Amino acid sequence: MLNVRRWMLLPGWAAAIASLALPAGAQDLQPHRAAYDVSLLDHGKATPGTPGTYAFELKATCDSYILSQRLRLELDGPRGSVVTEQQSQMTESRDGRKLHFEHQASANGRQTSLVRGDATLAADGSGEAHFTEPEDQTVALPPGTMFPTAMTLATLKHAAAGDGGFDALFFFGEKPKPPQSVNVVIGRVPKRLADLKIPEEGISIVQGRSRIYYRGGFFDADSKKEGEQAAFEMSSLTLDNGVELYGTHEEGDSGFEYRISRLEPLPKPNCN
Repeated sequence: MLNVRRWMLLPGWAAAIASLALPAGAQDLQPHRAAYDVSLLDHGKATPGTPGTYAFELKATCDSYILSQRLRLELDGPRGSVVTEQQSQMTESRDGRKLHFEHQASANGRQTSLVRGDATLAADGSGEAHFTEPEDQTVALPPGTMFPTAMTLATLKHAAAGDGGFDALFFFGEKPKPPQSVNVVIGRVPKRLADLKIPEEGISIVQGRSRIYYRGGFFDADSKKEGEQAAFEMSSLTLDNGVELYGTHEEGDSGFEYRISRLEPLPKPNCN
């Protein structure tokens, strides 16, 4: 779900958003802080070494979820190694209708891009995103559009219902373009991930939780046609409280995977 130009994309369902609308507080994601070791993939197989790290943090308030994430990779280039970083900070309202986003990227410590803005949705999921960086732009969001945490909550609900697959419209704000179409398949946890080691400090938020495995294909807006290749594909092993344990991101024959190495629960807000 990650690469050097896209962030972790959390799938969900928008085809029948009305039946899946989750009121604030109906289901909570577990606030947590996690770190992952990143390995490159070649034709779907991991290569030796750990060229990077991925850090993720989810905080919760009574009104919103606050997401922070950073991907750091050290890759070989024609003139030596290149250290790339991507960082994102997002605040999404618990009703899934407001999103503030900021995404930035750098190479060898020099900023290469900055995207910042706000998006709002009406009850039917339609709305608009206003970008203030790199320049003033507005993008229309069609009905059924969903933001990251709303997508996550919808995914958990589909998995709990035993659904085998679904489609989504997903807006992340990494560029001033319409939402992507996502096709997700939920399946059994692969044997190779069944005994994935859990960091001891995070056991309390892992014990007793169901594990959900799914794959997703991401298509640019209005480009999903029968037989057409996805822009990229991802997979994820995620708990039913939203804590991700493992993921992959693949484009063509290359990509990378990330495995959890540290996990720390964060406090939940007292909203009574």
